[in-house]
Amino acid sequence: MAEIKPYDDQRHREQVLNLFADVAFKRDIWSYQFQENPGARDRGFAPVVAEENGSVVGFNGVVPVSILWNGRPTQAMWSCDFKVSERQRGKGVGRLIKVELAQRSPILMSFGISPVAAIVLQRMGWRASDQVHFLRKIRQPRSARDWALMLLQFCTRLVNRPVQSRHMRASLLQQLPPREQIDELWAAVAQGYDKVVVRDWPYLDWRYQRHPFAQYSFLEVRDENDSLKALGVVRADDRQVRLVDYIGPAASAALKSAVVEAMLRQWPNAASYSAMTSDLELKQVMKAHGFYQGREQPRFFVWESPQRVSASGDCTSGWFIMGGDSDGELLQSAREAWNEERINKDDNGCRLKTL
Repeated sequence: MAEIKPYDDQRHREQVLNLFADVAFKRDIWSYQFQENPGARDRGFAPVVAEENGSVVGFNGVVPVSILWNGRPTQAMWSCDFKVSERQRGKGVGRLIKVELAQRSPILMSFGISPVAAIVLQRMGWRASDQVHFLRKIRQPRSARDWALMLLQFCTRLVNRPVQSRHMRASLLQQLPPREQIDELWAAVAQGYDKVVVRDWPYLDWRYQRHPFAQYSFLEVRDENDSLKALGVVRADDRQVRLVDYIGPAASAALKSAVVEAMLRQWPNAASYSAMTSDLELKQVMKAHGFYQGREQPRFFVWESPQRVSASGDCTSGWFIMGGDSDGELLQSAREAWNEERINKDDNGCRLKTL
């Protein structure tokens, strides 16, 4: 029978990595993802490990984060990298792990989960948000469907008036602005948010500058006095540009518009642009710039301990969520960069070619 055991890095890491044998780069991002994030450095890394007869048969990773909950600072955890060995599926190991996970933190979040996992979480009291959407803008259509979506983009833009971002100057950076400016910006805007992951310097530095594979760019927006007013985080490749995060006032259509305008201007030859967000104002700004809102909704779930259920009721309302909040973005960026790195190595002479 499977049992929950305290995580021991020396004894468990290799066995857990074997569970993720289908993720070729997992070993290379393990320390970055789980041990170097600010929450783990402050509070330790305490994932859930299930063993049977000394062998790891299940795992649920966690990333501790500081958040604002109803505007007040508190601690929470992202649940990520949930895996049960094939021979143990359907035997209650997954439920055992999720029950134990609920002991790790009074607030748990999970973003970008599978349909099957969503069913399990709902049965265990997790609640799904219906506020996160995927937005996209196509510039280089490749199919009849793309042409139809471009017509939708045009119609969407007609009914959403753009906001002028006057007296603002946007610049493209390859590294974050100075630490003191980032922390000053977050301190100035934090009070406007209801529920959000704290986006201070340690978090942004870890999440976007220290990723071992992915390369992120930063769009800073400054006023006439050269004060940093907002920041956009972008991941771009040859064809697709993704706005993965925004740091700025919770309510400022002008600043959000400045970030979106800068993204479109800096990568004029991209085939498409995209973003995931729960923010209604940002959605409206993007629609005004010709983005359409897709039907698919990335699954964002929240669990709140019954001992601390808030009087405000719905634990899923009021969240500011961006694609960069998801471990899916962390893993997708790693996968794409890792694959590209392998291809480049092969092209430099490592690939066996058939004559």
